[in-house]
Amino acid sequence: MVRSKLAELRQEANKYIGIPYFMNVSKKYHPELVMVGKGSAKEIALKTIEFANLENKKIMDMTPQEIYNFQKKHRLGIDCSGLSVHLLNFYLGTRFNPRKTSANILTSTPLSKKINISEADTANLIRQEKGGHVIFIIEKIGDKIIYIESSRSGRKVHYGEFDIHDKSFKYNGIYRITSPQSIPDILMD
Repeated sequence: MVRSKLAELRQEANKYIGIPYFMNVSKKYHPELVMVGKGSAKEIALKTIEFANLENKKIMDMTPQEIYNFQKKHRLGIDCSGLSVHLLNFYLGTRFNPRKTSANILTSTPLSKKINISEADTANLIRQEKGGHVIFIIEKIGDKIIYIESSRSGRKVHYGEFDIHDKSFKYNGIYRITSPQSIPDILMD
């Protein structure tokens, strides 16, 4: 059976669910993306296993909450732009460098253009907090938007949804990545 591109995106997004929110507020450089909130789900899982092996802990014997606490203790997690970049790269085939992007960069020209919420679609981005936070749209069904985010308030990667007419959902715009030709080389791998 052939899976749709959306089904593949959902499967990829599910790998991130429950990963702690982590933002490298100190801005200290580390050679590994996984140590600065920009690693992929696979990199985070492998680093979690590495740290567990160093401490003689068996990940398979841990509950999801214990794994979450272990990852937090070791500063493993992902920030909002790191999550969005990995999902954009997966879904659109872009090659954004997670280290060189931010919520503000992802939702600004020339990288993206603002669109009407009624035009929202898979892999569009929701800008919040004046560019300080970005949310990845999984899909729009009628007037309902289903999204995934990594947020400080949610404390981990999770799904959410809202109706486009719901005035209580605050955002500063919906953005669509423009053609790859307009993407500055500095943002690429």
